[in-house]
Amino acid sequence: MPVRIGRSTLRGPPGGSPQLITLTALLVMALSTACGGVPIFSPPPEYTFVEDFDGPAGTGPDESKWTFDVGGGGWGNGELQTYTRSRANSFLDGRGHLVIRATRTTLPRPGNAEEIVYHSARLKTVDRFAQRYGHWEARMKIESRPGLWPAWWMLGDNYPVVGWPRSGEVDMVEDYGFSAVESSVHTSRDVPSITSYSGGTANDSTFHTFRMDWSPEGVAFARDDVPYAGVSWAPEDPNVPIDPPQPMFMLLNLAVGGTIGAPPPEVAFPVDLVVDYVKVW
Repeated sequence: MPVRIGRSTLRGPPGGSPQLITLTALLVMALSTACGGVPIFSPPPEYTFVEDFDGPAGTGPDESKWTFDVGGGGWGNGELQTYTRSRANSFLDGRGHLVIRATRTTLPRPGNAEEIVYHSARLKTVDRFAQRYGHWEARMKIESRPGLWPAWWMLGDNYPVVGWPRSGEVDMVEDYGFSAVESSVHTSRDVPSITSYSGGTANDSTFHTFRMDWSPEGVAFARDDVPYAGVSWAPEDPNVPIDPPQPMFMLLNLAVGGTIGAPPPEVAFPVDLVVDYVKVW
């Protein structure tokens, strides 16, 4: 997948020309190298957030760690789903996994018309956990389906006050339905201008461990301990995102439609985002 970096007035692929990003000292700091040149990570000294999603099947996630966004309205991207707190859309499977499930319902309307309704869930750690700098890791199975938009990401903890894009955004991993995942950083030096970086790798819709390392030098992204994207902060370069200045809280969600396009009729529902664990240190 290409690496993209530049400025944009809209959320999405930045308008700048693609260029390669040199990680150098960032990766040396974040990674240790095993035999054969495959990077591995040092064990964490102490977790600041751990969620293993252990619990009886059909129960909800731990609300001392997670809260919910609910409702519809497009969520800033023209999305089609309504988010709920219902166990139909988010639940523990009893085998140590969180399942976020997107559903599609067809409702009859007068005159042979039909209305298609989508429901899903969006969890967040706002007011429960936020952190600046460190290491974020999650093992998850991301189904890549056209019109579905699963994501594990972060917003600045000032988001409830200043909104987006002033809050900044870091997308540890998201999938737009094209059998690839993308990791991104979006920040704003002066609203409405947005500076973005993104890079990605292929997605085979099976379980993988995704990791982000965030430091004063930059941010690096890896899958199964193999780095695939990263950017070094460059405060004087207007084409490079700034280092988000505040702690950030996490979100897990499965959106439907929006700027990625609606699901075609042949996409079978329900569609699941399955998360084994989330850990931060």
